[in-house]
Amino acid sequence: MNNGLTKSERLTSQLVIDKLFAGGNASMAAFPLRIVYMQVEKTKDSENLDGAQQPPVSILVSVPKKRFRHAVDRNRMKRLVREAYRLNKHILWDALQEKDFRLALAFVCITDTLPTFQSVNKSMRKALVRITERVEDERQH
Repeated sequence: MNNGLTKSERLTSQLVIDKLFAGGNASMAAFPLRIVYMQVEKTKDSENLDGAQQPPVSILVSVPKKRFRHAVDRNRMKRLVREAYRLNKHILWDALQEKDFRLALAFVCITDTLPTFQSVNKSMRKALVRITERVEDERQH
């Protein structure tokens, strides 16, 4: 598995983003983040233009201006979240490898102070494990 964070792993579809935040989707808090996720069915045309397979997870990182007034701080927080996800995404990817659906994930910052990388990484790991467990439980029922 590629340990990078490619453009195809970013959630860019406005339609999917609107559905994700429309309500009725699962969410959880893992301070300093709130995670909203939704299952997206794989389609027949789930390949990119270059023939590469679509990744099992697409992510979006949001840091509200209300929380961090300065762009420098917002960008720093987004960088911390993306790096923590990049290092721990294998937890979720391994569980979704043989599934017939993909996940759309949104990470929303809910803190007012800039956390350390260690705290973001720890909460990211915890959140990804909880999402994996929930997805496994939902598909079994």
